[in-house]
Amino acid sequence: MTTNNIANQNWTFPINEGKDCLQAMPSVGNEERSSIINAPAGVTYLGEINKETNKPWMTVIPANCLFNKKQTGCGATELAIRNSIPTIIAMPYVALVKNKTIYRKDDISVLGVYEGIQEQDIIDYAQNHSPLKIAVTYDSLPRTIRALETAGFNPYKDTFLLVDEWHVLFNTYSFRHTAIKNLLAEAAKFGKATYMTATPIEQEYVLEELKHLPICEINWPHLQEVKIRSRQTSKPAHYIVKECRKVLDKGLPHNLHIFVNSVEFMKKVTDLAKLTPEQVKVVCSVSGDNGENNQRKLGKDYPIGQPSDPVKKINFYTSTCFEGCDIYDENGVTFIVSDGNKSHTLLDISTLFTQICGRLRDSKYKGEIIHVYSTTKYSRDVTLDEFVASTKKVLAEAVSYADEINELSETTRIKTLSKIKYINEQYVRIEDNRLIVDKNLANMDIVNFKICRHIYRTYINLTDELQRNGYTITRHTFSEIMEKIENKDNARVTFKDLFDEYHRLKTTKPFFSLESHEDLCAQIAVKYPLVKQAYEELGTAKVQALKYHVGNIKRELMKRQPAPTEYKIVKMINTTFQKQTPIAKSKVKAELQRIYDDLGIKQRAKAADLNKWYEVKQTTPKINGRTTACMTIIRDRMIAK
Repeated sequence: MTTNNIANQNWTFPINEGKDCLQAMPSVGNEERSSIINAPAGVTYLGEINKETNKPWMTVIPANCLFNKKQTGCGATELAIRNSIPTIIAMPYVALVKNKTIYRKDDISVLGVYEGIQEQDIIDYAQNHSPLKIAVTYDSLPRTIRALETAGFNPYKDTFLLVDEWHVLFNTYSFRHTAIKNLLAEAAKFGKATYMTATPIEQEYVLEELKHLPICEINWPHLQEVKIRSRQTSKPAHYIVKECRKVLDKGLPHNLHIFVNSVEFMKKVTDLAKLTPEQVKVVCSVSGDNGENNQRKLGKDYPIGQPSDPVKKINFYTSTCFEGCDIYDENGVTFIVSDGNKSHTLLDISTLFTQICGRLRDSKYKGEIIHVYSTTKYSRDVTLDEFVASTKKVLAEAVSYADEINELSETTRIKTLSKIKYINEQYVRIEDNRLIVDKNLANMDIVNFKICRHIYRTYINLTDELQRNGYTITRHTFSEIMEKIENKDNARVTFKDLFDEYHRLKTTKPFFSLESHEDLCAQIAVKYPLVKQAYEELGTAKVQALKYHVGNIKRELMKRQPAPTEYKIVKMINTTFQKQTPIAKSKVKAELQRIYDDLGIKQRAKAADLNKWYEVKQTTPKINGRTTACMTIIRDRMIAK
């Protein structure tokens, strides 16, 4: 495993520690709705030494704001761990907490709090370590605070709270509602608190509890370009199976890292590809019942691993590793899978998708992502705009209704609420004998609709969303073409598609593929030799000028052959006229004249010229109800060389 580059940085921070350093932390004022921190040229990590000043360009995380670090893997969490400020870091998943605590490669003591860690463990750590560095799951923050209070600390005043990957608060709000509400309530009590992510959600959908916070973001002089190879298929699992078998059967050096939020999908691929336990690493949730259920689905032969475990040829990750986990593999290739039939595998492009793109830290293919997806099958009768308008209308009605009820006297309100048999549970609930409207849930509905029924509904929608978020999209069609010509001898593939793909493979830098461009060109050439011949002898511009017309291309190729003129004439006639079929004399004359002109023959064409090269008979069939003078080619005449 490659050594963590962040861990090897020369970290240097102020000598002052604890409360004094905490109080000196800079805060982004509410009057400044947004601020920008410009990263020095050549700096990759937040705590990295600036060569011009010989000092770290950042020593603390800006406080009391929504902090957009813009780039995954920039060492922001490490900065919070390594500086002198007492810090609690709240993270969405156990795997992230363990990644920053028990799986560290250095001797920095960071306590991880998750299921199984007791209150006394927290107390013992707090009383024996300074400055405090505690990483907790979202769910564990309230009990961590209680334990610190028992140990004699005032965490709200004495520690800095960093809520990491805060976009997860929104993405999981609907099914982790209680835990998130508790975290937000506790976070609001801290004198110094920051919500950090590299992938903020759209501003209009920010949780209501966070909309008052100013935004602080880093402006990096150079952000790595990420290219997406978009691969649409009706059977994502079967496509992944083929890629797995290529790596294993051909002995390729690449290791596949497949991010898909479905253990069932992983099991299906494992079975269909006949993968052995030695070939596979699976990382998914191990918390509570989830761990037992996931292990049962995978089977006892495929134990659930950790992100820090050594990589294998085939590596699977569910959403537990989509954010924050550092994976090191120089030969690692990232596959993101979105199954249109399983909504929980469809990813928000601005957050989860972007997070996954940053998981492999040191791969030579870091800037190249393969996105395998199928479009959704949901009804198209309701547009995104219609759904947004309808949701806002329902929300407005809920607010109006709640306001009306809440304005009643307490006695009347309690009596009224007791008689209400039904409340719109989506957005309205009873709390302390008042109606509370949760706008966050309405925003969740809109975003989920956008993902499931809009973004993944068509290739165009998905491409637009990827490009809106700064990705370079490359749609590779060769996979579809190769599937057709490999699986069916009589596959219907247009000459234009074949030629354009052959041209692209010849002229573009190979994006990661388990087959080389030359190999793919060779496969096309063997089955469709005219494609190769046209490309090499005519060139792309000429083929395009001929409008990809096979007959015109063959005639053009024949013109250029070093062969006798009459031989060329016969060959060109054969590509023009069908034998044993009546051909109007006027058409024969016109086509022969075109052939003569193409070959530079200074001669006026006559229909009777056909008799020089073919056995011909005269016929007068009715064509479109009219008797027409025609010629029918019976067979070729022998032509002496």
